[in-house]
Amino acid sequence: MKPRLTLKQQIAFTYLMLAFAVATTFSLVSYTTINIIEQQVIQARLNNIAGQLLPKQVTAPHRAEPAGAALLADNNIPLALRELPDGLHKLEVAQRQVYALLRQQDGHRYAIVQDLGELEHTERAAFIAMACGFVASLLLALALGRWSSRRIIAPVAALADAVRRDAAPAALPSLKAPDEIGVLSRAFARRTDALQQVLAREQLFTADVSHELRTPLTIILGAAELLAALPAAQPMQHAAAERIRRVAAETAERVSALLLLSRAPDTVSAPQTLLNAIIEAEISRCQPLLAGKEVSWQRQDTSNVSVAVHPELAAIMIGNLLRNACRHTESGYISVQLSQQQLIIEDSGSGIPVQIRARLFERFVHGDTQPPHEGTGLGLAIVKRVADHAGWHIVLQDADSGGSRFVITFPAASGPVSS
Repeated sequence: MKPRLTLKQQIAFTYLMLAFAVATTFSLVSYTTINIIEQQVIQARLNNIAGQLLPKQVTAPHRAEPAGAALLADNNIPLALRELPDGLHKLEVAQRQVYALLRQQDGHRYAIVQDLGELEHTERAAFIAMACGFVASLLLALALGRWSSRRIIAPVAALADAVRRDAAPAALPSLKAPDEIGVLSRAFARRTDALQQVLAREQLFTADVSHELRTPLTIILGAAELLAALPAAQPMQHAAAERIRRVAAETAERVSALLLLSRAPDTVSAPQTLLNAIIEAEISRCQPLLAGKEVSWQRQDTSNVSVAVHPELAAIMIGNLLRNACRHTESGYISVQLSQQQLIIEDSGSGIPVQIRARLFERFVHGDTQPPHEGTGLGLAIVKRVADHAGWHIVLQDADSGGSRFVITFPAASGPVSS
């Protein structure tokens, strides 16, 4: 793909093309006009000479001729002129450019020849002047184009720089300008203000939800642990309490993960986290989803792999991918392959329809095209947000079994840890 010209270059180029078109048209018109005037002037002069000399040719054959003109008769006419019809002609005679007016009168053939030496010199000077004017007009157009482009682009560049610096809406330049730049600046200001308000509300909402949920979750965890500590004579109560405790702990982790996800990645320090343990825990949590299905797990861990990521974020990402695989696989296998560079989660399920793959990681997009849909369509969108937040790269590939194959690539800093 050819590099696109900048706006400054486009304006300067437009000036240059406009000057080229105008100068070319003017030069062609001038050239044509000079030739027409030259022909008309020469023809009028030669006709005047013919009117003066031919009537007196018989009585005064040696009459003085005007400067630069010669009157030739009959055999004195060069062969190059004898075959030409009567009228005005421009040709080269004896390596000289001449105009010749041929006329038949009183049984004699006459040729009045006008040497164009001086006229050609004047004409050449006129053409050189036109060429110089042509080049000068192009250079002037280029200079004006560059100057105008800088003047026109200056407010646009100032606005772009302010947007790049994330300036406050009220600090954007040209806000009160009545021209198109002012309209653009005010539109940017309104849009930026609206986005900042939305972002602020989202951050406040996430922080408030996290804060408000922690207290009830802590109470639920404490109550569940208290119930689980009761005598083992009540096994059903003990199992229910353990389940409540586990779900409450998982919910607390998810709330913490969402709170981390709402922050900018450069403001959050990521500890080294062992992915093998997180994968093991998430597979255990997904077991109830495979109840009654003939689906087997396939694990391939080359070694313990540690990456710089919060465990809550890694858990929410891996958990969503595994739960999707469990929901869409009725029989076959779910494969988890972990290496130092990649995590691959593959299944033999129904796969992702081709028509929605380009939008798969968008919010509220379901992997199924037929209703009813399970879930809200947010799982893979959250997965993509976590991958971007952690600096990972995730892609969807076709599995040999016809199912889905998600490949997550880690940054180069990831590495093994000792067992």
